[in-house]
Amino acid sequence: MAEKIKALRERLGIDQKELSQRIGVDQSTVSKYERGIQEPKREPSMRLAELAGVPFGEWMGVEPISTADVRAKNVTVVGELCAGQWREAIEWDHDDQYTVPALIDSDLPGYPLKGFVVRGTSMNEYYPDGSIVFAAATIANGLQPANGDHVIVTRRNNKGLYEASLKEYVIGVDGSKWLFPRSHDPEHKTPLRLDDSEEVTVTGIVRASFITRPRRG
Repeated sequence: MAEKIKALRERLGIDQKELSQRIGVDQSTVSKYERGIQEPKREPSMRLAELAGVPFGEWMGVEPISTADVRAKNVTVVGELCAGQWREAIEWDHDDQYTVPALIDSDLPGYPLKGFVVRGTSMNEYYPDGSIVFAAATIANGLQPANGDHVIVTRRNNKGLYEASLKEYVIGVDGSKWLFPRSHDPEHKTPLRLDDSEEVTVTGIVRASFITRPRRG
């Protein structure tokens, strides 16, 4: 995103001050965008998409989807999943949420879905940083994960902060239940066992995803 914003500004032939005026933030914020320190919230992102002349979802990295495709549905992206990042809330404020098109297989049950941006490297065997997963809530829909499902895992620490991350749900031969990060990063190799000793909850099951791909050339 940092490179994309800088490239857009240079293509428009304007400086950071003028871009900040066009998207409704101050110049220091644009500088943070271009250095990758901060990412734009929904309103400035929508204005950036307008300046780029592309649909909002495409600007956010989701490939265009034909509305004629019966699988095409709009899903709201409500937050991020990042192992090791603790927050006061799992979901963003409503004003920061946005809608993107998603391809949802017609044979899947019609559970309401929410989108989450995957951050970090803890599941990068499947989902590189910036991918979006579309998940159905477990508790609200009465769902139980099956062996091999990719699930959203929520933890709460003693300070009342929450961590939301993505794991693979694995049932051992002895019936034990595990949450595995699937990562190429050595820091994310240790599985977490589901038991009653920690405040760990499987809150969602991934039903579909948009996988970001590295740029070529």
